Order: sequence, then structure tokens, then C-alpha cells
Amino acid sequence: MTKELVINDKLTNKICTELMNGIPLARLARQKDMPSLTRIYKEITNNKSFLERINEARRIGAQTYIENAMDELEHADNRNIMIVREKVGLAKWLASKLIPVYGDRQEIKQDTKIEIAWSTNKDDVVDVTPDVVEVGITEQK
Repeated sequence: MTKELVINDKLTNKICTELMNGIPLARLARQKDMPSLTRIYKEITNNKSFLERINEARRIGAQTYIENAMDELEHADNRNIMIVREKVGLAKWLASKLIPVYGDRQEIKQDTKIEIAWSTNKDDVVDVTPDVVEVGITEQK
């Protein structure tokens, strides 16, 4: 039975650095000195600051992946151009989902306040609310 690694600040920094370098989390979890993918996901679920750091590292890692794909595209030849095109397509998709600058969605923030007011003089208003007796309640004798 193996001992489960505790995810401390040093390990968190190492995970985030590797993610920023474009290494996928699943590949990181297979390394000998890293916690399992299940353990990392448990920590993400239980620790909001860890989640925020992982998400930010993934955004930066997506940018790294895009830059690497662009570099590969510049140096592609006729033997590997199809693989490079697939990588560029993946990079474009990642960018649209993880990096807001490249996103497909446009977010519009709008603060709408509606106020309804009557512009009549209160002296001119006549109360036409019927009395209880007029509605049909009869007095008993």
C-alpha cells in the first residue's frame, strides 16, 4: 500500500509550474513524485485557492501550447504538416475555451434599473374602491 502524498505549497508550486509549461495534469499525475490524479482532483474539490491556482496555471499553459503549436507550424514540412495542423486546431480550441482574449463568447455586462412612477397629482385622484357592504355582504337582522 502506497502512502498518499500531501499536497503542500511546494508541491502546488511544482504542479502549477508544470501546467504553465504546457504539461497536461494527467501526465503530471503519472510522475513518480507527484500525487495521483484522483488525489489532485480531491484537493481541487476541497480547496478553492488550489482550484484558482490550477485554473490560472492551465490558462497560462494553454497560451504556452498555442505558442509551441505556432512554432511547430513555422517549421513544419510535408511529412508532418497534418499532425501540426491538428495541434494548431487543438490549440485554437483550447484558446477559445480557456483564455478570454481568444474566446468565442462575448460577455456583455449590463446593469438595468427600471423605475415606474405615476405623474399625477394626488389631489386629483378619486378613490373608487367599493365598500364591503356594496360587494354583496348583507346585514343579518
